[in-house]
Amino acid sequence: MSAELTGERIRVDVVSGVITALLDGEPLGHVALEDRGETMFIRELCIDGARRGVGAGSECVRLVRDYAEAGPWRVLRAWAPPGLGLAVYFWSRMGLRPLFGAGPEGGIWFERRIG
Repeated sequence: MSAELTGERIRVDVVSGVITALLDGEPLGHVALEDRGETMFIRELCIDGARRGVGAGSECVRLVRDYAEAGPWRVLRAWAPPGLGLAVYFWSRMGLRPLFGAGPEGGIWFERRIG
């Protein structure tokens, strides 16, 4: 996995996971991706608290989704930790569907079939 994804407002370095604002070149947060064969797993997505609320996380997921769709992956997967209802809403809004059964650490798996 090696790429740099550029959107309208952010750039994502797939290897390091650093999410950078195009406007000022400052880091906004990070994303941790794992190649699990046919599955691209978004293990973690975190935007700095002071820079939240402007769509950087959503744009990051759209860029990662497009990257996964153009690659060999057939599934994009993420999870919402227990007790974080906003994460459940976020992944649903990003087009991923909840899966039945226990997810990691008592959370909920979300996935989107691609390809």
